[in-house]
Amino acid sequence: MKKFSKVAALAAFLSAGVSAGALHAQTAEVLHWWTSGSEQAALAEVRKVFEASGGEWVDTPIAGGGNARAAAVNRMLGGDPAAVFQFSIGQQLRELADQGLLANVDKIASEEHWDDKLPPLIVKAAKYDGDYIAAPINIHGENWMFYNKAALEKAGVDVPKSWDDFVAAAKKLKDAGVTPIGLGGQPWQERIMFNSVLLGVAGREFYAKLYSTLDDDLLDSDTMRKVFETFAALKPFVDEGSPGRNWNEATNMVIKGDAAFQFMGDWAKGEIIAAGIEPGTTVGCSFAPAIDTAYIMTVDAFAFSAMDGEEATPAQIKMAHVMLEPDVQIAFNKKKGSIPARLDVPADSFDICAQTAIKTLQDKKTHLVSTGLFGVPSAVSGAIDDSISNFWNSTDMSPAEGQAQFHQAISNAK
Repeated sequence: MKKFSKVAALAAFLSAGVSAGALHAQTAEVLHWWTSGSEQAALAEVRKVFEASGGEWVDTPIAGGGNARAAAVNRMLGGDPAAVFQFSIGQQLRELADQGLLANVDKIASEEHWDDKLPPLIVKAAKYDGDYIAAPINIHGENWMFYNKAALEKAGVDVPKSWDDFVAAAKKLKDAGVTPIGLGGQPWQERIMFNSVLLGVAGREFYAKLYSTLDDDLLDSDTMRKVFETFAALKPFVDEGSPGRNWNEATNMVIKGDAAFQFMGDWAKGEIIAAGIEPGTTVGCSFAPAIDTAYIMTVDAFAFSAMDGEEATPAQIKMAHVMLEPDVQIAFNKKKGSIPARLDVPADSFDICAQTAIKTLQDKKTHLVSTGLFGVPSAVSGAIDDSISNFWNSTDMSPAEGQAQFHQAISNAK
């Protein structure tokens, strides 16, 4: 008897009962912003299974997350939506649901018990009025610190455990002729580094309360002042080419040893893997310095346009199923550099960095989310990014002034 592969078995399961007349219903245009080599390789794992199961995938890549999100929204408003589109789960997606632009996939999510398999914070972020409006395909951690081991050895420094240690190490690296921080100078990248400092200086409880409440007392606190002072202390340790640099170019600096550190989400591992390097070997990984262990989660997810009504089409249901299928979760995330959105997927085949992340998330106290997943309105989220970027790129703004304008920007955008 012929032995079926797992992919073939999944294809047979999903294709069962699909007639030739229903083939058109299995077509899905997929709009996304994954254009780098590692991103395309990861998405190909999803496409392979979707097509093997009888689906027809129409690929629409658009470079840049902001550009792709705008295109998805504009097409929905114009009456020509993509069936499946990559989007950030959280308040911005719920705003689309408010306008009746999304279909829900709660039927397949209920049948497959997503509530029991996903982290509670992600369950909450992926739902609208109790129904799933997005399929989370992975969990990225934003508070990673990647480092070139040879560069650290050259300067005679160890992996820093505190931000004071980091500043001391950065001075030695700079004296040794190595750029201490490889940074892509774009607002979202600057915000990622800022949030690592915020978590590291203030702790996970402060971080969670700040972004979930936007409390005036916290924004004005001495703790927040210390965050801005620490963030400002990092300014001398980036190179002149930082402004406008893409994240993967900064990752390449660390791979080559031109820079010692990068503070970036673990999608950077996708570029490291694509360069033929096993994460944790010549390029090491650890959480950014912090006073307690936490994982700032961000999620890659796909949402579903309302095509003929609130109910998802067969192709959209098929896509939601495929994205949460365990073998797809493993294959996709090993190439993307992330970890599975499902907490029940075995960790043993992942790299050492991913295993650290998976183990960390078993403790729910470590669960934090990026600003977009807290339900922060899109206007406030944008104001946060702009304020951080303004402070980082200013040559004369003091930490006290940076803190004040951060508070004011949030207040104005509420």
